[in-house]
Amino acid sequence: MQSIIHRLGFIAMLVTTAAAFDVHANQADELSADQAQTDNKNQSISQQVSSESPAVIKDLNTTTDMVDSQGLSAQDSQAVSALLNKLHESAASADWTTYFSLYHPQAVFIGTDNTERWNMVEFQRYAQPTKGWRYELQSRHLLQIDDTILFDEHLFSPAYGASRGTGALVHTEQGWKIAQYHLSFPIPNDKAKRITSLIMQ
Repeated sequence: MQSIIHRLGFIAMLVTTAAAFDVHANQADELSADQAQTDNKNQSISQQVSSESPAVIKDLNTTTDMVDSQGLSAQDSQAVSALLNKLHESAASADWTTYFSLYHPQAVFIGTDNTERWNMVEFQRYAQPTKGWRYELQSRHLLQIDDTILFDEHLFSPAYGASRGTGALVHTEQGWKIAQYHLSFPIPNDKAKRITSLIMQ
């Protein structure tokens, strides 16, 4: 009788062990599936952020509602808009010869990072090894004061979302040239403290 009890106890132990293995195997499968899902999601995000397809810059000659122009002649408004469009198009295709020809030699580019205040030599050194960047125009404001044109434009970046470019152009013998371009990410007021607290860390 005691032998039978021992055997039954041994069988019960085997059944319990097998069940435990099944539970752990199922959990491992679920974790692997979750990890695979996470890896796929991260890979997808990475591809989305790094993929910079050609820019889609709308033709401002036919969509004048995208531009608010104050103080400029129609000719200057068209010339400046065409210049800024060309700036984004050449950046998207990494045509750095065209891109940097649109700047004044003494121009300054201010990027999104706190360290990015570059003269043209420094900015070319940064840009030329890259494959370019894509910003699609959403709207643009132009304001002429004496011989300077100020601009601000709302942009969309596939990598970063809503973006903003501001700057100034000066008139030269070769026509209008960009004297300063400042790229930034506009922060909604209700998210400002959360984002600036991250920056302060």
